[in-house]
Amino acid sequence: MKRLILPLFVIFFFTQFSSAQEMLSRYIMVTDTVEDEGVIFAASSDDAEQENDEIDALFDDDIDAGWEGAPEDQNILTCGMRFRNISIPSGATIDSAFIIVSSHEAKSADDVAELTIYGEATDHAETFTEDALIDVRPSTTATVEWTVAEEWELWGTYQTPDLRAIVQEIIDRDGWMSGNAMAFIVLGKDQGPSDLENAREWEAFENIADPEDGGDGQNHPERVPQLLVYYSSPASMLETRIMVTDTVEDEGVVFAASSDDAEQENDEIDALFDDDIDAGWEGAPEDQNILTAGMRFRNLNIPQGATIDSAYITVWSHEAKTTDDVAELMIYGDAVANAVTFTEDALITDRPSTQNVVAWTVDQEWGLWEPYRTPDLSSIVEEIVANPDWIAGNAMAFVFQGLDQGPSDLENAREWESFENIADPEDGGDGQNHPERVPMLTVHFSNSTTSLKLVQKVALPLKVFPNPVRDNDIAVTLENDSPALLRVIDIQGKILMERALREQKTLTLNARTWAKGSYLVQALQNGKIYSQKVLVQ
Repeated sequence: MKRLILPLFVIFFFTQFSSAQEMLSRYIMVTDTVEDEGVIFAASSDDAEQENDEIDALFDDDIDAGWEGAPEDQNILTCGMRFRNISIPSGATIDSAFIIVSSHEAKSADDVAELTIYGEATDHAETFTEDALIDVRPSTTATVEWTVAEEWELWGTYQTPDLRAIVQEIIDRDGWMSGNAMAFIVLGKDQGPSDLENAREWEAFENIADPEDGGDGQNHPERVPQLLVYYSSPASMLETRIMVTDTVEDEGVVFAASSDDAEQENDEIDALFDDDIDAGWEGAPEDQNILTAGMRFRNLNIPQGATIDSAYITVWSHEAKTTDDVAELMIYGDAVANAVTFTEDALITDRPSTQNVVAWTVDQEWGLWEPYRTPDLSSIVEEIVANPDWIAGNAMAFVFQGLDQGPSDLENAREWESFENIADPEDGGDGQNHPERVPMLTVHFSNSTTSLKLVQKVALPLKVFPNPVRDNDIAVTLENDSPALLRVIDIQGKILMERALREQKTLTLNARTWAKGSYLVQALQNGKIYSQKVLVQ
C-alpha cells in the first residue's frame, strides 16, 4: 500500500478581541491511503461507525448516525470522531463549540434522527480500532441532544448544537494538555419500527463522492468533519501597571515613586514624581501651556510579531471634570524595541514616534478617582512588537501629547493618578498611596509565530450598515439564509448578544443602547467566519 502523508489542516484564527474570543478549528487528520474498486483515497481511523454492538467500518466514504427502523432490520447507528492536536490551553474558558459536517445524502424532514453527543472522558483520546466498540469509551458527564429534523441537501454543510459543556469538561481534566486529542461519540436511539431511514449520513475523511450517486469518485478534504471551538485564555491577555522603583518623602508623607511616569509642560520636564499626571491644554489667555504625559510599562510578555487584537490604557481620574473641559490628545508610542525610563534630562516629546498615532478627544464627565479608558491602541502596540529587536519582557512607553486649543477660560486638561497617586489631604483625601489606581496597560493578543499557524484562515468581511453608527439601528447582511450563529462582542471580549439564525439573511440590531466605543459583529455560517468592527459614536 502506498503511504501518503498530507499536511494537517490547521486553522488558528483569533477574532478582533481574542482574549475572550479566540477560535480554534480542527479537521480530522489524514493517516493513510486506501484503494477501493480502483479509487485511491485518503483514509483515517479517527472516524468510525458502529452498528448495534459491532464495529461497522473504520474506512468508509461516509459516517452514519441515528436509527434504521425497517421492521425486519432495526439498527442503532453510532459514530465516533477524533480530532488531534487541540491547542487549547488548560484553564481556558470555552465560549462555544460545534462540529460542522457535510451531508453525504439528501434527506427530507421526515428522516428524523434523534442523537446524543458526548465526549470521551479521557485526557488524550486514542484513535479508533476494530477491536473496541465506540460506545464503551468512558463518557463525559456533559451530553448534548441533537434532534436532526431539517431537510439536508447533498453535500450541504450543517452544524451540531453547541458542545461547549463537553469540551469544557475535557479540558478541565487534571491531565489535559494543549496538543492532546479529543473524541466525540454520536449515539443513535431506538426510535421504534419505521418505514423511514431515521439516520443521517455525513462525509467521512474517506469522503468519496460515489460515482454511482452521480459524484466524481474523488476525495474532497474540504468536506471532512470540522471541530470549531471559540475559547478565551488568560495566556492571550496581558495586564501590567507602572512599576515601583523607590520611595519619596514629601511634606512628611512617604509614598511609592516611579520614574516610569512623567509630565512635560511646553518644552520643559515638569515632574517625575507627582501625585497626578496632567495631559491636554491650559488655555488661560495669560498662561497657555501644552501638557504632555509619558507612561512606561515594563516586562511585557508579548512575543515578537504577535497579532494585537486590542490594547488600551486604563487611568483613574485625579480630579472631577465637566464635559466643558475638553482635552484633545494625540497618543503615540516610543518607537524603540525597549523603552528606557524617563529622566529630567530629556524631553518626553523628543522620543521617536511610532507611525501609528491615536487621537483621544476626552469630552466626557469624569468623577473623582474613577477609571477611564483610552481608545484602542492596538496599532501602536503591534508596530512596536513588530520591531525585529523586540523580545518578550521588554518595556514599552506611550506619549500623551496635548494640542494647542487656543485661549480658553477653561482648563482643557485631564488629570489622572500617577504611581505616586497620593490622595491629597487638602483635597479631602487620606494622604495615602493607592496602587490600585495606577495606570494599567491591557493587551489582548495572539501569537502568530507558533507552530499552529500552518494554514491561516482570515475572517471574511461582514456586511454591516451604517458604520459608524450613532443612535440608530444597524443592518447585518449574511451571505445567504443558511443556519448561522451571530454574536456582538464588546472591546473587553464580553458577548453582548448571541443568536442562532435559520433562514434569515438580514437581521436588524438595536445599537441605540450600546455605549460609545468599538464592537465586533461576528457570524459563523457554513464553516466560515465573517466579522466586522463597528464604531458607535
